[in-house]
Amino acid sequence: MGNPPNAPWPHQPGQGPPPYGPPPMPPGGPAPGMPGGFAPQPGPPPPGRKGGGGLVLALVGCGLVFVLIAVGVVVLALQGGDDDGGGGEVQLRVGKIAGGAEAAPQADGSLVMSRPGVTAPVVDIYEDFACPPCGAFDQKHDPMLKQMVVEGRAKVVFHPMLIFGESRQPAHDNSLRAAAALRCVGDGAHWLSYQDALYEHQPENENATGYTTDELLSLAEPLGLTGDDFTSCVKSQRYAASVKTVSQGYISSGISGTPSVRVNGRTLDPSDIESPEALRRAVEAAS
Repeated sequence: MGNPPNAPWPHQPGQGPPPYGPPPMPPGGPAPGMPGGFAPQPGPPPPGRKGGGGLVLALVGCGLVFVLIAVGVVVLALQGGDDDGGGGEVQLRVGKIAGGAEAAPQADGSLVMSRPGVTAPVVDIYEDFACPPCGAFDQKHDPMLKQMVVEGRAKVVFHPMLIFGESRQPAHDNSLRAAAALRCVGDGAHWLSYQDALYEHQPENENATGYTTDELLSLAEPLGLTGDDFTSCVKSQRYAASVKTVSQGYISSGISGTPSVRVNGRTLDPSDIESPEALRRAVEAAS
């Protein structure tokens, strides 16, 4: 069974490494996170995830049954364009989402999704792509969260991170490759679409090898992410070290398991994310 969402990992010394516990601390203690920032530049809207309006999916994983009711929320559409060319840092650009919202990648690897001028409540989502409960959380809550953003009722921040320790293979390396590849996407709309693709093709469990370099490039191709710089960025894992540093910063701030959700800085209880309706109520209560 996986780590319950938002609950500290109930791991006791001597029981072996926890599947969703934090990676080992580096010498001298955890490293701080990196500052955020982006270079605004209007970008194209991305396509929506598969299974849009009216689709009901029963998701069984980690002992929990999740029911997704996607009710015609936000339709995201892509429009040409690749990320930057050049071999240095990826240039970050604000992407436009259908309905007037924007998706702004940050320099620390996170992404802010909001309507212009909406600054609260802030919903921070900490996720690991190799964590099966994170994939279930995304499928269950993502349409509702995008709807709240388009309605101007919340500002949502996605925080991809590495929660698996190096001894937890192949999950550690799967997660690291996926998070580092997402950092290679500069446009916010493409970022969201690539995140959807990563979850849709998530390894079936933490013991299965996935997110190989070839697969990461293959998933990006339909989104128009085929440029030489993107390809070399993914192949070299250009942002792997940064992913580790940022992840240690999140762990230092109190993130002990994934998925974790904070609203205005307060970590939600498991009951607050049992359903999209429960999460919506928790967000609205913080408004």
